[in-house]
Amino acid sequence: MNHWERAGGVSENPMDDDLFLVVPVSGEIVHLDAMGAAIWRLLEQPQSLEGIQATFVAAFPDADAAVLQEDLTVALETLKAAGLVRQSDG
Repeated sequence: MNHWERAGGVSENPMDDDLFLVVPVSGEIVHLDAMGAAIWRLLEQPQSLEGIQATFVAAFPDADAAVLQEDLTVALETLKAAGLVRQSDG
């Protein structure tokens, strides 16, 4: 099964209610919005997309599941493009 996990070497810097990550290769600082920060916290342990979705559906039961799935997919791909997360086969 395909899982999402944090990329190695990313520095995490919480500041008040915000979360900033430092990309190891470029040194770029990335500010995470609430969804991105929640995903980052979930990925403390590798998670399947289905597991991530189930967590968000449970947290936001009134949200449209299809919209939530699309938002999560976009957020994960954005984090991946920034070099903060990756997909693995394990």
